[in-house]
Amino acid sequence: MTLEQILARLGEIRSALEAGNLTDEQIAAFKSEIASLEARKLALEAMQTRNANAQGLANGQIQPENVIPMPAPLAPEARGKFSVDSNEYRTAWSKYMLGLPLTAEEEQRTDFVHTTGTTSGQTAGYTIPTTLLNKIWDLIEGKHAILGDITIYRTGTILEVAKRTAIAAGDAGTVSENAAPSDAENNTFAKVTLSGKDFAKYVDISYALGIMSIDGFESFITREIADRLGAALASDIITTIGSGYDSTHNDLDVGTSGKVVWTDVTGALSVLKNVNNIVFYANQTTIYKYIAGMVDSTGRPLFQHDANEAIRGYLAGFPVKVEDAIGADLIWVGDPEQVVGNMVQDIMVESDKDIKKHVITYSGYARFQCALLAPAAFAKLDVTP
Repeated sequence: MTLEQILARLGEIRSALEAGNLTDEQIAAFKSEIASLEARKLALEAMQTRNANAQGLANGQIQPENVIPMPAPLAPEARGKFSVDSNEYRTAWSKYMLGLPLTAEEEQRTDFVHTTGTTSGQTAGYTIPTTLLNKIWDLIEGKHAILGDITIYRTGTILEVAKRTAIAAGDAGTVSENAAPSDAENNTFAKVTLSGKDFAKYVDISYALGIMSIDGFESFITREIADRLGAALASDIITTIGSGYDSTHNDLDVGTSGKVVWTDVTGALSVLKNVNNIVFYANQTTIYKYIAGMVDSTGRPLFQHDANEAIRGYLAGFPVKVEDAIGADLIWVGDPEQVVGNMVQDIMVESDKDIKKHVITYSGYARFQCALLAPAAFAKLDVTP
């Protein structure tokens, strides 16, 4: 339904309620339909606002400080039994994605929706049930540690953050009691607008393979979407760090090509600034080729192995994590909390059929953007042989 159709239907229902002469069952049915329509109306309005903000910022018609406010979300009690947290909604969503027939109540449940368009020919991407969305994120963060470590805000709208680029003068220092500092700190900040970038990955399966149970489908879709979107999101974060870090001072090469020694590690740590929680990131090959076998002059291991799945071990007291989005022979070290991400649209799933090729397409989509707020919070160590 388009926004105009929803408003028209809401008008019809309210007119019927005002006219009276309705049974209790009819009144209850109308109230349930109103809750469903209001939820869908809110989702459409939010989508239109996001699109207007993004387009306005892109063409310069809207300044960041003048973005259109997002509509207030429905209160939980207004959503009632149509909540995406319910098991009933989860079943209805899975049946809809599989193309299975829905009951009248399940049709209402799937109307609790976020859509990607309002005109004919455009598809609707129904909100993923909470339990499945959590599973997708668990799989993503299990495979891409950086996504679980950075600071992510799920705002659903455009976010502005301040990025400190330099302390031009008057950094903090000691002063006498009851005396003001001699020079006021003069910081240089840049405003960063996180309006989001589109991420989409899809998988085609034949009609024959598409015949599966609900449990089988849920397992399939969470794994496939997590694999595809997770890789794209993690790659974007690493690219953002690579374009935003202090490449003049924090771009380092090891002392001996193809080998990492203790002074390489301490050298990388020494250039970091504005850090609290330091982490080493590299792909699995790099970790076990260069880091895991490090020893001191007496042959004692410098890398302390750990059985934790997310953390492969510790180096200089800091965790070492696998991140497959990082290229070969590269080690990134820094504070992931200095990377701020804005999830404008959380992961959603759309489906479509190609009757010519007889395949079903499942597409995962998210709108996300991040920024490194402190350029000196990360360093890159190149171990190229």
